Amino acid sequence: MIDNRQLTVLQALLSADSKPQKDVPIKRLGVDFRIQALDGKTINKIQEQCTHYVGKGAKREKVLDEEQFGALVIQRACLVPDWSARELTEKYGSPAEAILGLLLAGEIAKLSGEILEISGFGGDDEEEIKN
Repeated sequence: MIDNRQLTVLQALLSADSKPQKDVPIKRLGVDFRIQALDGKTINKIQEQCTHYVGKGAKREKVLDEEQFGALVIQRACLVPDWSARELTEKYGSPAEAILGLLLAGEIAKLSGEILEISGFGGDDEEEIKN
């Protein structure tokens, strides 16, 4: 038998929006970017893509390329603009390079932070993802 709390939680899970969306204003450009949440599997895949090792033997450690991580998170989560638009990729080569070439560092940090937040990572958890 399911108690009321269990039923409430189940109902919340079943009715939840799995991909929350949000508009994020980019002041310098005078436009809003439309972002959506990313699931854990996608974030982990991006993190693996952006991680490399430095050092040898016992001193070998993982290092996350935070710039690349931010760009790929933005690329995967942005609904507007479409970073894979032909005009952007012809000029910059790839969506990630377009993001790095067109957005300022603070804008990349703001967007990737907002994406991680609506994906369920807030405050201190965001730092854990980046490390």
